Amino acid sequence: MFLVVLWNLHERALPARKNPGSSQYTSWEAGSMSGKGKTARLILCCATGGLLLWQPQAAAQGFESGIQLCLRTVLPALFPFFVLCDWMMGFVGDGRALRPAARFLGMRNASGVLAILLSWLGGYAVAARLAGQLRREGTLSARDVSLVMLLGCCSSPGFVIGCVGGLLLGNLALGVLLYGLQLSANLLSTALCLPLLPVASSAPQGACLIPQKNSFSGALGRAVDSSLQVCGCVLFFRTVAAAVLPFLPEQPLVQPLLSGLLEITAGCADFARLGGKPALYGICFCLSTLGLSVWAQLSMLLQGAVSCKLLAWNRAIHLVLFVLLVRLCTPFLPAECAVYSTLATRVIPMYRLPWDAAVVVFCFLCAALYKVRQNFYNK
Repeated sequence: MFLVVLWNLHERALPARKNPGSSQYTSWEAGSMSGKGKTARLILCCATGGLLLWQPQAAAQGFESGIQLCLRTVLPALFPFFVLCDWMMGFVGDGRALRPAARFLGMRNASGVLAILLSWLGGYAVAARLAGQLRREGTLSARDVSLVMLLGCCSSPGFVIGCVGGLLLGNLALGVLLYGLQLSANLLSTALCLPLLPVASSAPQGACLIPQKNSFSGALGRAVDSSLQVCGCVLFFRTVAAAVLPFLPEQPLVQPLLSGLLEITAGCADFARLGGKPALYGICFCLSTLGLSVWAQLSMLLQGAVSCKLLAWNRAIHLVLFVLLVRLCTPFLPAECAVYSTLATRVIPMYRLPWDAAVVVFCFLCAALYKVRQNFYNK
């Protein structure tokens, strides 16, 4: 029943998508999924439902861990950014300061540049939310909104620097490096994907970036809806991962790979436990592939504004570039290493003599020197 309800909600969440050059909206499923695809998805849903019934205890534990993850990590990291980014988009005026960057990127509206900058602070969920909103309101063309998504789809600095670098890897400098290299890989992979972008089409260029959307209450309501969608995806994939795990072989890389393919946070945590290079490159894998949970979140937040195939190609290129950049740059980080030393393991400290003992020793030395002098001159 849980899967059936979730499937129906997913069908409703997937939008009516507007065809290029047409004023009518068509169903996403009717235009993109054949009968074989629907049958395959039905079989997958039934198999997943049977798995959850077969492993109720593991599924319950996964659901509980998903709730803890949402309360401790997802909501504190995303909800404030959802509110602030949405509210900020309504108070940027005509965006004159961002117009040079917009012209450099070939955008017709500076709101795309602002959306990219806010996405680098808020992460992939903010990028998808702003991209979908700008496209539905007609502020950006299909090409521009695709460019926003390709450049802005990344993990937030709070997650990469604070959680991955500071908590999981125990190296804050490495977290800063990973965040910077992640954005560098975004720029390079987007440059390689420019020929795949949709053809530029006309879009309204109104004086205000997002008119009549600057109320705090409206931003708060939209942030709540987006947060519920994100948490729903996290709970579902955490539950499925916990039910699947008992059937997999007990190998060191099996659980991290499964976690990384399903949910990015759990994948980074499992890879970090491996230590060394497997931990570092495994986290790079999670940050680039994002996991099925994030892809489901992007699908619901974008609502057909950006092609998932284009984004998938971009993330595949991103993975290769990200790993190469990390391999090239990590040797320059200051690190600790073991060295051989011939010093004694026990160190004996030196202390000063007390003042009274020092006076006695001084008097003794003076007397000794005086006696030596007398013996020398008497000869």
